[in-house]
Amino acid sequence: MTKIFLVDDDDDAIVVDATWHAKELVKSIPGSRWDNIARRWTVKKSWASVVQLRAIFGADLEVEKSVSNWAWAEYNERIEPANNLRELIAVTPELTHDSHNEKLFPFQQVDVEFMYRSGSCLIGNELGLGKTVSTLETLKSLEHAMPALVICPNSVKAGWAKQIPVWFPEATPYVMSGSATQRRKTLAAAHTDPNAIVIINIESVRSFSRLSGFGSIRLNKCTKCDKNGTPGLTETRCEVHPKELNGFGFKTVIVDEAHRTKDPNAKQTRACWAVAHDTSVTRRYALTGTPIANHVGDLWSVMHMLAPHEWPTKSKAIDRYALQSWNAFGGLDVVGINPMHKTEFYKILDPRFRRVVKAQVLPQLPKKIRTVRWVEMGTKQAKAYKELEAQMATLLASGEVLTTPNNLTKATRLLQLASSYADIKMLDELDQYGIPKMQVTLTEPSPKLDALEDILDELGDTPVIIAAMSRQLIDLAAARFKKNRKHERIGLITGKQDEYERQQAITELNRGELRAVLMTAAAGGTGVDGLQYANTMIWLQRPWSLVDNVQAEGRIDRIGSERHESIHMIDIIAQDTIEERTQWPRLAEKLERLEEINRDRARVGHTTNAFDLEEAQILKSALL
Repeated sequence: MTKIFLVDDDDDAIVVDATWHAKELVKSIPGSRWDNIARRWTVKKSWASVVQLRAIFGADLEVEKSVSNWAWAEYNERIEPANNLRELIAVTPELTHDSHNEKLFPFQQVDVEFMYRSGSCLIGNELGLGKTVSTLETLKSLEHAMPALVICPNSVKAGWAKQIPVWFPEATPYVMSGSATQRRKTLAAAHTDPNAIVIINIESVRSFSRLSGFGSIRLNKCTKCDKNGTPGLTETRCEVHPKELNGFGFKTVIVDEAHRTKDPNAKQTRACWAVAHDTSVTRRYALTGTPIANHVGDLWSVMHMLAPHEWPTKSKAIDRYALQSWNAFGGLDVVGINPMHKTEFYKILDPRFRRVVKAQVLPQLPKKIRTVRWVEMGTKQAKAYKELEAQMATLLASGEVLTTPNNLTKATRLLQLASSYADIKMLDELDQYGIPKMQVTLTEPSPKLDALEDILDELGDTPVIIAAMSRQLIDLAAARFKKNRKHERIGLITGKQDEYERQQAITELNRGELRAVLMTAAAGGTGVDGLQYANTMIWLQRPWSLVDNVQAEGRIDRIGSERHESIHMIDIIAQDTIEERTQWPRLAEKLERLEEINRDRARVGHTTNAFDLEEAQILKSALL
């Protein structure tokens, strides 16, 4: 018999009094520790630990009364209310803690109730379903939730600042922008305002916060923090020295587009953890319509930010909940959720995860129609592509030799050559292999741009969004418009355009002044609102990232697109290339892994088969 008990009510650990033969079982629990002095095992005092212990030991687990009382309180106050709410699309009186803003959609009222009850949670509603508004309404309904910090991509900051006066006029937005000095002045002003909502872009957090540790990563320390620290290291560069965001007194931390914190090795991720885990913070919210980019392992970092006591160590979480397989290079890849522990995984995840899909709550939105246009590469383009694919080098028409030193570079170059021809410029510096670096520039001819012009002619005057992963390809398309379609005005949303220029393109599109907006998936996929005036998105080139694809498509498939009868996604794909043979099947595989977390088919039940139809279209495109 294995017994669990608390040392005292304030302790953060549950003691596991197990016999020696249960050692490996207890070790498998994330966050478990062996206390060599007290000669006992402990696990984190969390709902996750209780679920894991019961799953491992079953009826052989003896639960001491103090643990039982704590667990039942946790269940009644958080788990059961959250589980009752997470699948609802309209609130019921018995599950409502307060009156709700009638301007909210019914599903948003449930969002507010779920966030209120769960304490810290991940809202994974599909793109365009008003997660920002739901979060502001939650802050408004809570006591002791201010001041708050919003961490988001740079392109989303203005959206938060505009929504706060509308939905939470009692709060004051403080947008951190400009130089480092200006940002510190903004933060100092917010420090005196108890109703402040500080808005900072995710890349800047590490400049204003210390870093949390992760695994064996060594943190750079100054001599003030550690006598054995690096001599001469300033406080600004010290990674453990408290900075402006640490100790600020935030009560709530919100991370928008939280999938950007999926990598626990990244400094910006660990800076977000440090702020979110400050002792003053009582609530943490993560918002993203794409909670994983590749597999279930991506979810750990976000959940650790929300509930570090439930998701303490990544390695043990992966070992327990991830299904892994050997790859061609001798490493292990995560390929799904471990079916043996899937039920246990959902018991821990679900009370902190809510997702609503458009098919459930916005049936008025138009259906999405996918079309593939296949193109053949030109003669010299096909020659260069096939030579590079076969021997990792090709002689271009300019007389220069295009080489690929490794498979990753090869995949990039093949994707480029599948879209257009290319020229190269040799640089003076050498790469890590001692080979002179080269600058590859996409050039005409491009059968994809030929197909684009045909599609534009077929659509008449219909405004369209034209997307690609490569900015060079977008620039080539813009040059085509300038050369062959001078009478048609276009707007650009790429890394070259500042925020004003991007907004100007959206404004002109909505006025009907533009024929097309050309965008890169990275620049136009996050925080851009207003593109739903167009009902057609033409993909010249897909990103490898499922997140970037979903985010970009969400720009025209969202609230406001109900003015259209249908939404059209047109992909231009080069036949017999890496796009057809590798990229599309890989994206379909990632879609399956995302479905394991989102479970959208189960969510809509038998009311619609939209998800099956859409996936069938994607898979059909991948396998044709």
